[in-house]
Amino acid sequence: MNSLDLFSFAAMVALISLSGVMAPGPLFAATIAAGRDDPRAGFMISAGHAAVEIPLIAILFLFGSFLGEVERRILAFVGGVVLLYIAYTELRSEMEKKVFRNFFTGAIMSALNPYFLLWWATIGLSLATKAVDLGMIGLLVFIVVHEACDFGWLGFVGYSSGKGATIWGDKAVKTLKIVSSGLLAVFGIYFIVSALI
Repeated sequence: MNSLDLFSFAAMVALISLSGVMAPGPLFAATIAAGRDDPRAGFMISAGHAAVEIPLIAILFLFGSFLGEVERRILAFVGGVVLLYIAYTELRSEMEKKVFRNFFTGAIMSALNPYFLLWWATIGLSLATKAVDLGMIGLLVFIVVHEACDFGWLGFVGYSSGKGATIWGDKAVKTLKIVSSGLLAVFGIYFIVSALI
């Protein structure tokens, strides 16, 4: 499995992260609901999400540094299969509608979300092992790019919801599902192929 340069790694993290965060789910629904009362809610939900996520990224980075080439290939293959599975389920599942609040919403929904845990145990860990090849700068790029996607997207969703934007109708949600599922499927195939060659 070829190592990536810093730019390619950052681009991969951004696209995979965006395809995950843009998929309608608990955080997306909670951000729209909370954004109606506070346009800044998306940023606080992202902060709660990051409070759970950043320590997890650091732990996976340390764990990934102990993995050999065979383990990395297995992990990439499993991560690819999980990406394809998530892409498939995104197209089939209805948006989960749960309403909590801001920072604790982001933290609680992240920590207790089975998809979040599955994502980080497979896809996230595979990305962390790629970051290991780039050293500490790889870890920093991983954290900054991934969290920027979360804050940027959920911040936009919360702000537009708070401003009474009407772009979050059924058609927009279905389009987001198709786009994010397509991106997840592409990277799923990439992970599987990179594990085999």
